[in-house]
Amino acid sequence: MTPGEMSRTRLRAWLAAGIWTLAGVGFAVTFFAGGGPGTLPEDSPRHLTGAVALAFGFLAYWLVLWMTRQRGGEGPVADERDTQILARANQATLVVVLLGIFGLSIGLWVAYEGEGGVPAGWMWFLAYGSVVLAFVTSAVATLILDGRMGGYE
Repeated sequence: MTPGEMSRTRLRAWLAAGIWTLAGVGFAVTFFAGGGPGTLPEDSPRHLTGAVALAFGFLAYWLVLWMTRQRGGEGPVADERDTQILARANQATLVVVLLGIFGLSIGLWVAYEGEGGVPAGWMWFLAYGSVVLAFVTSAVATLILDGRMGGYE
């Protein structure tokens, strides 16, 4: 790899961060527009728009993986360093997602405790948001760890 050339791991992480940030913003705008969590369960067009935002994320991410795959005659897609970075990034992602889900769940319960229940729209947010959070956290953790480990020389 020549100086200035980006590893596949880093390229995939940058693209994943961008794709899933866009998908997350698309879902958040859809979620909070038109009445927010209180009206989401009855609003089918917003369900569809939120699903389209996540479908964009999954399809674009799959396309990135396919376009950056190893082709015949090329060197390895990843080496031991990349494997270690991805393993550590996955560990960090697990902790962040678990803490995020736990914190939001408890926060929602505390906020709505007096009403006796949390609006169902927040469950959509929790489900879709956890997917976005996982992909963005994984990409960012990969970039941070890759940078700390010095990148490729």
